[in-house]
Amino acid sequence: MASQLLIVHGYSDGSTSFTALGDFLIAQGLYADDHVSYVDYSSMDDEATFHDFADKLDTDHRARFGSERVDVVCHSTGSLVVRAWLALHAERARRRALGAGSREACPVDRLVCFAPANFGSDLAALGQSFLAKFRTTFFNSHSHHEDALETGKVVLQGLEPASPFQWDLSFNYDLHGAFSYFHERQPEHQRCYPFVLAAGEAYSGVQARLIPQRRMPGTDGTVRIAGTSLNSRACSLDFRPEGAALVWWQGQKFASIPFAVLAGVNHGSIIDPACEAFSHPDGPGALVLEALREPTTLASYQTLAERFAEASMRNQARLPPDRQERFQQFFFRVRDDVDHLVNDYYIDFHVVNRDGTPNEPLTVQFDEDFKTKVTLHSTTKSHRVFMMSCAKLDTFHQALRQHDAQLVLEVTGVSPLPDVQYVTSRFVAYDPAAPVNSHEPALLEPNTTTLVDVILNRCQTDKLATILQGRPVAVEDPNKTIAKTKATGRAAMVEERRVP
Repeated sequence: MASQLLIVHGYSDGSTSFTALGDFLIAQGLYADDHVSYVDYSSMDDEATFHDFADKLDTDHRARFGSERVDVVCHSTGSLVVRAWLALHAERARRRALGAGSREACPVDRLVCFAPANFGSDLAALGQSFLAKFRTTFFNSHSHHEDALETGKVVLQGLEPASPFQWDLSFNYDLHGAFSYFHERQPEHQRCYPFVLAAGEAYSGVQARLIPQRRMPGTDGTVRIAGTSLNSRACSLDFRPEGAALVWWQGQKFASIPFAVLAGVNHGSIIDPACEAFSHPDGPGALVLEALREPTTLASYQTLAERFAEASMRNQARLPPDRQERFQQFFFRVRDDVDHLVNDYYIDFHVVNRDGTPNEPLTVQFDEDFKTKVTLHSTTKSHRVFMMSCAKLDTFHQALRQHDAQLVLEVTGVSPLPDVQYVTSRFVAYDPAAPVNSHEPALLEPNTTTLVDVILNRCQTDKLATILQGRPVAVEDPNKTIAKTKATGRAAMVEERRVP
């Protein structure tokens, strides 16, 4: 445990909201009173970015603490701020180390994330409305006078589910990049130990009645529970001419990052020591103390991961029946084989029989059982998140096995250019009869986010470019090299119903 602590607030909040949490940690003897510091950042400035906060935090840490490592406790958006800081620090350390020996230490020893917005919030789009601008200007004590009628446009875009910022941070840096501080292979001084505490309850009362997102299943009233965990997976789904191939990225982080869903608290009350559930033996107070008190070793960290998992199971049983449903997210980025982002496409999960014919009853059952919610990013349509329920995962598995059927993922890209098309691509996402590969993660896993990098095969007509052999002759139909796409998936089901 480090001797210094930084506490980082979330979006539209400020450091004064976290003094009670700081006092709790001081009273428990974890830190001296003058060793607890609070970070303030202007989350509602329309021009400010996560990179700005990261850069300033890196500068201030060096100025105040030098090379001394600190512990960090953060809430909600604060998790993205700290992760962006660590990614920036790691990149700078890499550059300094070129030709100069070993890298400098990671600035953070332990990172405890309360209800983190690691993979976004459904309230982010709502926060960009005029009503939100009015509310933050006149009814938020943490807003700045110079930021009147501003809500932090760039920050909110980064907070939306499926944001390119989240993708870049997770895919290229701390979770699945080539270098991460969250990894056992790093030497101790370059290793950061993260912990995630997620709230299992949503809001009630007036807020829930006025804002539907505050009571949405699978969320804590602000962030998606499946999007809080850092136990994400990443893969590439490549549809280039060589044939569909799913490649799981090798883990670049701890195999199991401590994660627990907590009963009796929502997004706001999870950091409130006065909340009754905070002091429960499996509550946020007990778990944060264990995370910060235990010796910093790989063995103790693994033990804490198991402790968090057991506490999460007990909390799950204590949740109200309507809050026990668990969800999973798939975060898609779709591009083509020349690395252009594909903004217009369809992703379709459906069921086929062993001979490849559509199975409409099981496809309907999939829709009903998994209740998939699709979210497109407001500025980058190539990035989308599918959130689906995992409550009937076992039932659906048995139905597939009984009918000897497969769950298929199909991606159909739509080109804005008349002489460019994308080949409709199909992949067997789940086959209950296939042997289990112990070296690959399960595709369907509750309370996780899976990043899927989809690469489509882009085809051009001869009109755009072609190689002619011999003497050139007039081309009768330059478009005939692209065949008409045959209906598949749900479209094939519709065509079957039309047959008299």
